[in-house]
Amino acid sequence: MGGRLYGQQALQESFVPRLVGLHHKDRYHVPFAYPDGAPVVRIVGGRGSGKTALLGAVHDAYNGRVPLARVDLAARGFGEPGVADGDTDVPNASRITHLLYLLAYRLGLDVRHFGRPMAFPRLSLGLLVVTAWRPLNSDETDLRPPDLRRAEADLRTLITAEDPDVRRRKESLGRWFDVVTSNLPQVLSAVPGLDSIAGIVLDTARAQLVKSEPDKGALAWWGGRLHRSQGYQGDSLQRLFQFVRVFRRLDDRRRTAEEHLVAALLDDIDGNYGRLRRLDRKPRPLLLLDNAHAGIGGDFLDLLDAGHGAPGKAPTRPAVLATLLGTGHGHPPLSEVGGAAAPRDRPLVLRIPPIEPADIAEMLSPVDYPEHLPRVVARYSGGRAASARTLADAAVRRIEEAGTIRAGELLDAAAPALLAKLLPDPVLCERLVLLSAAVDPGTRRALWTFAHPEDHSEELVAARVREADDYRERSCLDGDRALDLLLRHRLAATTTHERWRDTQLRLRSLCDPRGDTYLHHTLALGRVEEVVSVLHHRYTAVPPHAWLTTLNRICAAPHPREGYQPPVAGPTLSCTACGSDAPGPHHDAVASLVPLLWRLSDPLTLAPREDELTTVRIALETLYGNRPAHAAYRDASTAWPARLRAGTQAPDLPVLPEGAAS
Repeated sequence: MGGRLYGQQALQESFVPRLVGLHHKDRYHVPFAYPDGAPVVRIVGGRGSGKTALLGAVHDAYNGRVPLARVDLAARGFGEPGVADGDTDVPNASRITHLLYLLAYRLGLDVRHFGRPMAFPRLSLGLLVVTAWRPLNSDETDLRPPDLRRAEADLRTLITAEDPDVRRRKESLGRWFDVVTSNLPQVLSAVPGLDSIAGIVLDTARAQLVKSEPDKGALAWWGGRLHRSQGYQGDSLQRLFQFVRVFRRLDDRRRTAEEHLVAALLDDIDGNYGRLRRLDRKPRPLLLLDNAHAGIGGDFLDLLDAGHGAPGKAPTRPAVLATLLGTGHGHPPLSEVGGAAAPRDRPLVLRIPPIEPADIAEMLSPVDYPEHLPRVVARYSGGRAASARTLADAAVRRIEEAGTIRAGELLDAAAPALLAKLLPDPVLCERLVLLSAAVDPGTRRALWTFAHPEDHSEELVAARVREADDYRERSCLDGDRALDLLLRHRLAATTTHERWRDTQLRLRSLCDPRGDTYLHHTLALGRVEEVVSVLHHRYTAVPPHAWLTTLNRICAAPHPREGYQPPVAGPTLSCTACGSDAPGPHHDAVASLVPLLWRLSDPLTLAPREDELTTVRIALETLYGNRPAHAAYRDASTAWPARLRAGTQAPDLPVLPEGAAS
């Protein structure tokens, strides 16, 4: 089932019906958004953003109403039960041919109210010859059954003849096809489980081979298409069997052969729409391709794009929705495709928008939840619908059982499940939890060595860290604030207080004592006074916008688990900005800002109290001191309390650049 959609209704309920030509619930026709052929629609989103749920909802709306095929390009056998993954480099098959067999099979199923099931004569011919025909002088060891070899030898004699006996050739084709059909498990041994589907698809090929003349029907299509390519001679049937050699070359020429096969699929779809179906405005077939970023997805989408042709021509083409893992930055959201407008971009790329606060409130609506809870769900979900759902469901269960919930309890219960969805590889997930302590990329290797002293090789340590970084980048989670929060929470929740202290001390020892990262780890250790003294000194030496930026970064330091006690730092060092004098108002202002902003930067914190916001405002006004050169502090004294009240946390509090108008 597709499940509840968030921010995607415009595409599901308005845009897809205009791609298909049929309302998503009722049986009435909808005017086509693209009468001359729709572009392939690429839908981009991160893990848990709702891509698969969207395809599920579209599938549920149109299954049994239009010819439809849904495949998962990242799954074993493309998600077809019983079909294994095929190798990519066997001579008589490729991932594209496996996919085409599956698409032709699913699109060819009987659909109520659609009329005669769709047939694929061009594609079935092409798939038959590349799958079953073995060119002479092939490098393969011939282990096929004797009857198949005999039938092939007889057919080869007739195909290569300059003036073949047409009747004898048809008889030989029929015998060869029958033997191939009875031996499909051996012929398709590279892809166990595909033979039953292939047999259904190839039933169409027999009639084309045995009954059609070489200059008619699907054979004529292949003859004409291959005639435009170099190196093909003879009639249409002879060219088709020569085509196998191009496919079997495991180089760029195979891509050309696969382009012909995808074109056959598209032209077969068009061929199923005769004059009557066009007059009746029959809905178009629907292809739903999940995880098209994986495996052959990119190549297949490119082939579909090429086969759709240029606008202005009017073959009937399928509606294609493909989901891809990515950030979607720079692309319009799905919400913009509602109404009568139809984007003209080719390829058309749309992004899944982040979940809205109202959607989170709806998820929590079965219970009387604390006021701060939607804010916590929003922070840790990162705008992902599936993550928000996981958090909200865990919160609802806890409130129903206990009557209330603490934010920490919610994360303790839900964080493992969230991380398992976002980072399915448990080994690399565990690595990323550890490495989340290192805010500076330059300290990650040293952190790994500290945690794994058994790894003595620098090359091994570098490889471990690089593999984790690459995995995160491939998952399109690099720079993901919500993931960072989850990883840090998991680190704190699974680390003893002593281990937390030792880890932060080790990381701090690798940093420049004059840098922000050093103070970041100092604050994570709980040494607030040390940070206050350094920041007071910097207040006297750096421009206001730079100081506020530093404060923002440092106060985003992670928080240890409850019950942690800061290590004893030895004799308290005097503040160099204060000297021997007693702390003044500026020192006091910094001393009130640092612990308060650090506490309010904890994602699990409750909404700030008004007296806390007043403390922030007064401290920043004190730092401003009515000096025009310190206008950034005045601006922050207004902006920061308002943003904190709205849920913003360090390091995202706004800082105007130097010289900007307040």
